Amino acid sequence: MNIKAMIATAALFPGFAGLAMAQSNVKIMGELDAGIQYYKATNGTTVKRLQNGAFAASRLIFAGTEDLGGGLAANFNLEMAPQVDTGELSRFGAFNRNSSVSLSSQSLGEIRMGKFLTSTANLVCQVDQFWCGSGFGGSGIMYNGDVSTVGRWVSGTPGRGGNNNDGVSVFSGGTGTAGTADSNRKNNSTQYITPRIGGFQGKLMYALGEAGNFAKNGSGNQLSATVTYSDKNLFVGIGYESVRPDPLWNAKGDLSTIGGTYRFENLTVGAIYQYETASGPAAKWTRASDWAVTAVYQVSVFEPYLKFGQHRTNGIGAYGIKDGIDSQVVNVGTLYRLSKRTALYADIATDMKGSEGKPLIFKAVDPRVMTVGMHHWF
Repeated sequence: MNIKAMIATAALFPGFAGLAMAQSNVKIMGELDAGIQYYKATNGTTVKRLQNGAFAASRLIFAGTEDLGGGLAANFNLEMAPQVDTGELSRFGAFNRNSSVSLSSQSLGEIRMGKFLTSTANLVCQVDQFWCGSGFGGSGIMYNGDVSTVGRWVSGTPGRGGNNNDGVSVFSGGTGTAGTADSNRKNNSTQYITPRIGGFQGKLMYALGEAGNFAKNGSGNQLSATVTYSDKNLFVGIGYESVRPDPLWNAKGDLSTIGGTYRFENLTVGAIYQYETASGPAAKWTRASDWAVTAVYQVSVFEPYLKFGQHRTNGIGAYGIKDGIDSQVVNVGTLYRLSKRTALYADIATDMKGSEGKPLIFKAVDPRVMTVGMHHWF
């Protein structure tokens, strides 16, 4: 819009002019990802497909900041998940990945309201090192599991004794979302983020389940908190999550996490450990633990990586495995950077416990996925 047009618009709509001039910074950014993928399920079925978000989710982000003076700012963030392979939007809503408004102060921190990742999920993705990229479903070390495909591994929210992704359901506003990675993003959330003090930072989030007639007793409500420390080479964090039963999954869950990364020049290594409990009629297990290690090595334009770990339960876990390790995942691959914003990748992941569960059929195998693709940041 040129100067003459702005003056004419301001004359007709004085309020528009004030709003337009007040907004000091608006950005449009994101990333797009597509890969050719070969996938083999536990029943021996093979699928060859062009997969959106095979390495990491495609996303389109609208973000803005208004300087209110005195170190105070108003912010917004809207993040959608376009499907590169079909051109469609996510079935979970236009801005299902993030929708929030916030007030931030340089000295007091930030208050954010809307929908966004849990504090634990943020911690997990930092230990993953590729912000939860690669592996099964492009979710790195954080995926919630599916009894017919891959088991639960490291969690961004309590599993509440579930296996087929059902224990991480989201219930909000009278409707539910069960069994999706989208469940690591909580609706109706309020979060406080402290300023960074001497390398330390805290995040405290509370999400309201708003579960219809159940809302009065806090059904589906969730508490999420983390404390992290970071400097030039070290990142370390601890987290705690607690979620109440809801109409989609009648069980309570608590999740504790500790993890971090350390950089040795071109090599960065990470490790994480989680312990969780579950209680309630729907819970198939009452105690679970998991761990993962990650390593990324930068050499010229290549970034090879390795991720390895496992998940254990005391009840019925993924694939029907009882009282044991129900997920043992190896994920290897590499990025090849054509530029700062464009990369090619090759990725292989397998869950070595997939063929051990019951019921089994003749061609039961460990699930595996192999992908080659392209990722672009803008």
